[in-house]
Amino acid sequence: MNFPTDARPFGHVANPLRTFVVALKRVSFALAAGMILVPGASVGVARASSPQGIEDLPINQLQFIGTHNSYHVRAKPSRNFPSLNYSHASLDVQLDRGVRSVELDLHDRDGVFEVFHVVKIDEGTTCRHLSEALESVRKWSDAHPGHLPISFLFELKKDGVGLDPSIRAFDAASLDRLDSLLRTVFPAARCITPDDLRGTAATLRQAGETKGWPTLAASRGKVLFILHDEGKLRDFYVKGHPSLRGRVMFVRSDETRDDAATLVMDNPRDSDIPRLVKTGFFIRTRADGDLHTDRPGRPSRLKAAMESGAQIVSTDFPAGEPQAGSGYLVEFPGAAPCRVNPINGPTSFRGQTLAQ
Repeated sequence: MNFPTDARPFGHVANPLRTFVVALKRVSFALAAGMILVPGASVGVARASSPQGIEDLPINQLQFIGTHNSYHVRAKPSRNFPSLNYSHASLDVQLDRGVRSVELDLHDRDGVFEVFHVVKIDEGTTCRHLSEALESVRKWSDAHPGHLPISFLFELKKDGVGLDPSIRAFDAASLDRLDSLLRTVFPAARCITPDDLRGTAATLRQAGETKGWPTLAASRGKVLFILHDEGKLRDFYVKGHPSLRGRVMFVRSDETRDDAATLVMDNPRDSDIPRLVKTGFFIRTRADGDLHTDRPGRPSRLKAAMESGAQIVSTDFPAGEPQAGSGYLVEFPGAAPCRVNPINGPTSFRGQTLAQ
């Protein structure tokens, strides 16, 4: 993977000295202003434009840290549902700490999109309404012009229908409303859409395999949206929009479909991930799940996720939120929000991280 020789593993036990060092590095990043490239083994820092090619890399040749159920709050731990016993900071704080991909579970409650996990059982959230979550990220984006692209994954929950009379089933009309809300908060100039990727190509899949994704320079300050559904809701969303023409969200797809661009492959040990990364797909995987993290003497799921080349490595334990007891944490060296992809990034840039 070409780790810097002085780097420590990505999942590790936090300690006061390391926390102090990371804080100093973040201050250095801020003082350097703007877009910074930090060579993994170098003492100094250089602006991203120093090796001009960094800004010309397509965004699928980068790798980002994301959070799973990014809104989640569990104020009172439960013995019956131990996998729910975790909480995240607010979205803007996560972004401050280096997260660049968020996952939001959506429910349609009386015509309003709400963000939480499970009806009645697990409704704790840092952002009750989707509009609130989007506004929070947009305000952060306004305050950090030129930031690395931020991705959203939206999972449309179905299990609340029937349990709460105010919960409606998602349908084609609600998907149109979702598109409209996204465009209202983030105008076209601030989004990376399927149309942007496809261009003049016949299909999204063809565009990803040939023309490639937008460059980092063209993607700074922007967001992209992924519909995390591969069933009938995806079919509703795609109907009448071949290769997602005119849509704002990408979809969870597979390599055989014309709309294939973004994939969700939560098993980081899936041997197909590196191949699909090299083909041109943008993939989300998970470094941990259900609060199960790496254990001594066992194969590291975190290491597999990092080495897979998946562009989004999702975790319940991002920077600033180590696992209680073990100190397990998922971050890049120096708590950077991004690095050059270890699978499809140019060899000369691998191991280099980007701030902002």
